[in-house]
Parts: sequence; C-alpha cells; structure tokens
Amino acid sequence: MRTPGALAAVLLTITLQAAVRVEFDPRLPTVGPFPTDFLTTPDETRSTGLRVAMPLPDCAALPSDCAEIALINQLDGFNVNARLTVKFSGPVDPDTLRDGIFFVWLDATHTRRFLIEPPGAVTPVNEVVYDPANNTAHAKPDQMLESGRRYLIVVTDAVRDAMGAGVEPEPGFEDCVNGKLPANYCTALSAAVTRARPLFPGRRIAGASLYTTMAAIDWFTRAAQTAAATPPRFQPRTEGAIVSLRDAIAISLRQQAGVDGAIEENVLPATPALIAQLGVDRMAFGSFESPRLGGGDTERIYFHVFLPNTARPPQGYPVLLAGHGLGDSRFGMPTVMAVATAQGYAVVAMNAVGHGFGPLSNVEFTLADGSQLRIATPGRGVDANGDGKIEASEGCTVSSSGTALALRDCILQTVVDYRQLLNTIAAGVDFDGDGRAELRGTDIHFIGQSLGGWYGSLVTALMPEVTAAVLNAAPGNQLMTLRLGPDFRRTLASVMGSRQPSLLNLGAGFDEQMPLRYEAVKLRTTPGAAAIQDFLERLEWLSASAEPAVYGPHFKQATLGANPLKRVLIQMASGDRTVVNPSTSALARAANLRERTVVYRHDLARQAVPSLPDNPHAFLIPLGTLQQQVIGLSALQQVIEFLASGRDEVPDANGLVRPVFRRDLFEVPDFLPESLHFGTP
Repeated sequence: MRTPGALAAVLLTITLQAAVRVEFDPRLPTVGPFPTDFLTTPDETRSTGLRVAMPLPDCAALPSDCAEIALINQLDGFNVNARLTVKFSGPVDPDTLRDGIFFVWLDATHTRRFLIEPPGAVTPVNEVVYDPANNTAHAKPDQMLESGRRYLIVVTDAVRDAMGAGVEPEPGFEDCVNGKLPANYCTALSAAVTRARPLFPGRRIAGASLYTTMAAIDWFTRAAQTAAATPPRFQPRTEGAIVSLRDAIAISLRQQAGVDGAIEENVLPATPALIAQLGVDRMAFGSFESPRLGGGDTERIYFHVFLPNTARPPQGYPVLLAGHGLGDSRFGMPTVMAVATAQGYAVVAMNAVGHGFGPLSNVEFTLADGSQLRIATPGRGVDANGDGKIEASEGCTVSSSGTALALRDCILQTVVDYRQLLNTIAAGVDFDGDGRAELRGTDIHFIGQSLGGWYGSLVTALMPEVTAAVLNAAPGNQLMTLRLGPDFRRTLASVMGSRQPSLLNLGAGFDEQMPLRYEAVKLRTTPGAAAIQDFLERLEWLSASAEPAVYGPHFKQATLGANPLKRVLIQMASGDRTVVNPSTSALARAANLRERTVVYRHDLARQAVPSLPDNPHAFLIPLGTLQQQVIGLSALQQVIEFLASGRDEVPDANGLVRPVFRRDLFEVPDFLPESLHFGTP
C-alpha cells in the first residue's frame, strides 16, 4: 500500500508527463492523420487532377495487400466514405473521440451545378474504433461524402487524454500549418486549417489532414458517350417477335446450366392465362448492342416486353423497367411486375450481367393448336470458376479479383446496358413492323428488387429519362451487406481465406470488431481484426464507383446534369438477412429519404404467423402461403400506386394485410433501422 507521500509523488510524475499529442506524419497511413493528399501525385489526365500514391507493403510477405494497393494507386482520390485514421502519442478517452474529430467540406474538383453540402459544412464521425495497443482511432463520416470533393479532417482538443486533458498538436504539425515547411501540401493544409478555425470556436485544432475524394461517378460520363456513339442496332425477332398470350397455354423456360449445352427446363412463375388476367396482351422480344466497359467490343443484349391489353398511345406505351435480383433473371421478378400492365405500363426486362444462365437458353411457348414456338433468350451467365456449370448468377459474383470487385464490375456494366437500352427505346422500338414505336422514350419508371435496386440506384441517379423509381430491399453499402448478411458473410470469409496470407482469425470465420452506426466506440483487441478492417476499407474504396449510397444524394439533393428531381420510394423489411437493414438505411439516409422509406415489419407479421420464413428478403414476391401472398400483393400495390400516381407521396400498403394480420405491417419509421433486427417471433 502506497503512503500519502508516495501517492503524491506518483501524481506529480503524471502531471509532469508530456501531454498526449495528435501524431503527424502524412507519409504513413498508419499515423496520418489519414487520408491525406500528401499520398497523391499530380495527374492532369484524371478528373481530380490527382492520382493516389500509397506506399506498398512488403509484397513478398503480403502479396494480396500489395495487389489491392496497386489497384488503389490507379484511382484519382480517396474513398468517398473514407475511414479516417488518427494516431495519438498516448492513451485517450475513447468516449471523447466523437466530440473532437470532424470532416469539414471544402471546395469541389468537379463543375457540377449542385453541391451536396456547401463549403464550410461540418460532419461528425460515426462507427468509431479505438485500438488501445497503438493509441489509434478510426471512424467513418456520419454522412455520405461527395465524389470529387476536398475535405479537411480536423482533430480538436475536445478529444481528451486519460487524465481528462485536451490533446495537443505535435510540433511537426504546427511547423506545417505555420509556414515553416515549404512543402506544397503544407501550404494547402495551412490555408484549409485557417478557413476551418472559425468553425470550432473555443477549440484548438490539434491535428488535421487535407484530402480529395475520388471522382467516383465520373466514369459514367465517358461510358454514356461511348454508348451514344454505339449504334444499338435493335433487332426484333423476325419470327415470333410478338406472342399473343391468348394463343398460348404454357410457357417453359429452357435454361442452359452447363457448358456442355445441358438444358434445365422450368416453368414461368405464372401461366399465360394468369399473365393475361393481370392485363398483359402480348410478349414482345428483341435485342440491341451495348458497348463493353474497358474495351471496344459490344455485346448483343436480349430483352422482352409485356405489352398491355389497352390501345397503344400515340407516343407509345409508358415504360416500367423491372430490375431483377441476384440469382434471378428477366423471367422471374419482372414477370410478377407484369401486373403493372393493368395501369397501362409496358414492362421491360433484361438480364443483369452474369444472369439468365448460358447463351443457349430459350423460352418455349405451347400454343392453343398444340404447336410449339421456341424463341432464343440467350442468358449472360458464364462458367467463371471452371466447374462446367453455369450457375444462376455466375459471371456476376465470381471472379479472380474477389467478390466485391466482381459485384462492382457487374453493376457498372449492367448500368451501361440500361443506358443503351434507353437509347434503343428513344430511337424507336417497332416489334411488329407497322412503322410505329411500341414504347415511349420519356418519363420512364423503374422498379428494382435487391440487386435490381442496387443497379437501379445508379440508373435512377444518372439517367434523365428515369423520373421515378421504387427500390425494394436495395443495399446502400455493399461491404456492409457482404459483412453482415449471414449468407454473404460466408462468401466473404471464403474470399478472406483465399488471400495470402489468410485473414481468417476465427477458425473458418472472422471477427472484424467493427461497430454498427450509433453503437459505442469499439475497442479493437482481437488479433487479426486490424488487418481485416484494412482489407474491408480497401475493398470499399475500390468499389466506391458502384456504391448505391454514393449516388443517393443525386436523386434530389444534388441532381446531375439535366436530370430532374426524382420521385423515389424505398421499401425494406425489418430483419432482412440478405440485404441487412443498416445497408438499406445507408441508402435512404444518403438520399435524405427517411420520409419516403417504408419498412415492412416482418417481426410483427411473425408474431401473428410464426410459420412465416425467418428471412423476409423476397417479401415483394407474392408466392408461398396465403399470408405471404397478401404481404407481396400489398407491397406490389404500393409500388404501382406510387409510380403511377405521379405524386411524391407514400401510398398506404396496409389495406390488404389488416384483415389477415389484424394490424398494420407497413410503416414509415421515425428513425431509420440501424440494427440487424434478426430474431424469432
């Protein structure tokens, strides 16, 4: 036991110790503060005028890290949703990190008409991690940042050390911002810090970093120009271009499931008679040529249209694009959306990249006279893993570059294909050869489910013809979806295990120690968690050009080019185990659409009917039990009413579910769901 004199000596020693400083070394991403434009090089060929120049690790010891950073060094800026790094010279109180670290919005590198936030806006941090072993904090911005924009990371003395004293600047940082170092970076950092000081009255800026986000959305300008210069060469089927459903008694999907030409036969989700009852008169088939990203080649893309049984308007039928989900095809969810023909829509569907099985796939109609009509419907699937099979989404989710990058490339190419589909429709689509276009090329609407909501977010933000959309069970952040969804998490673990060295730190799984939004600061103590977090950040950075939340602000808040304000409704299900709630909420929050977000309360539905499946991801599809059909029809009714109304209002979807479940199941939440909400009834 210490004597009073000894205790006084200890306290005096602590008092005399140097204050905790914000370390400053922009050469090192592990010190920073990071990200930093110090780790870039001028490149006038890039949209931002910069190219990332991150230091490479020991490539012999960390070959996978080295390969990823080499890809990052081809980018023109940092992650739009960048994780910051701030290192301290000693322990700090983790609970004060949110009070003292901020992102300050500076000028844009782009020339777009609208900014998401004005210069001088301040964004706090969220999803904070603190590593007590090296006194380092990591955090994400509290809101989605802007593509091609400059930011200042500010660390103030509101961050407290273990004794409650405010952190202090390192001499090197003070020399940098006080003009004692001649480096160009220090000159720019000094100017930014001077602008930022009035934003933090009564606080001392103890550390800072200046950086530029990558021009994540600028790829589309070039892609759209390439598409505009590529003749779509629309081709209707010379035989069977339009099939009357009144003449058909059965429809069979013949899907190529193997490289040897093996065909699997499946029925369409609905019979011709039922489809006709929905309001469909005919199915029309056609194709067009679309340019490939990264090369001068083109691919012929096949699509079909459900045409309504009403008279064709002078300008053609209004178009509803139906985007299917992962593992589905243009004959799945889009067939369910044929119900929209009752509102006069022509429902248009095509396969996303890697979907629809192999190129020998076809659809076979059995006609009323007993004859059969077979129409080629080539899928876009490939045998990417060399096992001789063509899986439902192979070519989109399988690649040598890792799951997240495969999904990124799948999304971007699919968006280009939609751009060319709209070009094709605008040029005039005449299926029956009567000289009149069946489809109207303006005021086009979109419904996307799951993966369809993913690429649909980009289509909605980028394309002026699309004026309204419903995004159902759509992700906002793909890494969050991969990391937190039970099925995708296993896939992500497989990717981690295949890296050199492996990142798995929990047997065949992993523990990344990353918090959800608004959770308490996560103390990083698990061995291997730091490397996993670094890997996930690199994947998100490399995939930013396909992140739906990056595009969400451009629905309304900062529309692009000549795009009008978009009417957008987001539907999600509480406890979705495929596209988890925090991911969809990230999209709704980025788009400022909380009041246009509808949550289907699957937890309440299962309290009433415990036999409902535990995963409500496909709640839009009215298949299964009577209760599932009622839920799906309610969601479908809301989709069509929102789109067809022309109003930016949320239709009530509870009329059908109230008599069955004796309560409302669809609600606009006061707060977006940020937890997983998995559980039992």
